[in-house]
Amino acid sequence: MLKSIVCFLMLAGAPQSEAFKKEMIPLQEAVDTVVSNTGARIMGMSDRSRATYLDGYGIVVVLEVTLEQPSHPFGSSKSPAEVQATVSQRQKAIKEKISELLKQRVGKTESVGATESIAVIVHFLNVTRADVPDLPIQLVFRVRKDTPTEVKITEFK
Repeated sequence: MLKSIVCFLMLAGAPQSEAFKKEMIPLQEAVDTVVSNTGARIMGMSDRSRATYLDGYGIVVVLEVTLEQPSHPFGSSKSPAEVQATVSQRQKAIKEKISELLKQRVGKTESVGATESIAVIVHFLNVTRADVPDLPIQLVFRVRKDTPTEVKITEFK
């Protein structure tokens, strides 16, 4: 069902689809590289981000990330303070790096119209809430082409 919806949404933006097809893979790879360089691990069905073009909105990139390896009984586990420090540092790095990437890319992205946006949605997985109680479950980054220096970050807890 989800694949059908994504395919429909991609086809809905037919005039922009050719430009988007050229820009989709490099944009996904750039997001993946930025996130991986923070020490976080991209998870999910394909272990990479997914991008789609929404007519009238712009590009949306979605990915699932783990900020820390889950604890298990057969390895050394970190203290809650160590987990919290690592997760906080990686979350901060993701905010900074994705914001910078969006500022650089939005003006150069041909498939995004003058009043459209690029959004990156990061879902955080498998961090124990007891260790990091204030961690959002999702970050949404959004930058409009007509205001390329203003990246809005919304946290959902």
